[in-house]
Amino acid sequence: MSRLLLALTSAFICAAAPMALQAASLRTWVDRDGVYHVEDAPNVRASSRASASKTKARWWERRSDAPPDQIERAAAVYNIPAELIRAVIAAESAGDTSAISHRGAIGLMQLMPQTAGQMYVDDPVDPAQNILGGTRYLRHLANQFAGDMMLVVAAYNAGPEAVRKYRGVPPYEETRQYVKKVLGYYAELKRMGAKPTPASVGGSR
Repeated sequence: MSRLLLALTSAFICAAAPMALQAASLRTWVDRDGVYHVEDAPNVRASSRASASKTKARWWERRSDAPPDQIERAAAVYNIPAELIRAVIAAESAGDTSAISHRGAIGLMQLMPQTAGQMYVDDPVDPAQNILGGTRYLRHLANQFAGDMMLVVAAYNAGPEAVRKYRGVPPYEETRQYVKKVLGYYAELKRMGAKPTPASVGGSR
């Protein structure tokens, strides 16, 4: 398990020790099949097994507007695992470049307009710019939280201020479920070496 946890953060540049999680924060474990899980408490196994069974649906094979070469480029530029970028895209927009949330988040990685501007994104609907901007933001968060992937993902959803306030994953149900989902996707991609199926050229913007 120690090697798996090391793999989860190996692509990040760590400048300090990770921020401590509260006692009620999320927990990670690996089952007998080598599947990585994220859960609320040590004795909550049933929901984790159900979640693991859902991965058999091969979610990564759904069509996506995300250009694979752009994901690889962003991963190399900002030293973020390509699997994490794909996991965030899957959780945020299901690969739909035209997705807009009720809060106003835009595109593949659901960038808020203010965040898009801070990450030098002129057109957040453009998949290439959105991926670069979203990955740049992940890099920004990784620098803040010493490469702790769980905190980075939580901050991507709830904001870095909330993570600092609670010194770990905030006690928001949406954020906790989001962290489970993204890290579950990430672990599955790492284990299977899978990549989502890209959309045709005509299907991208």
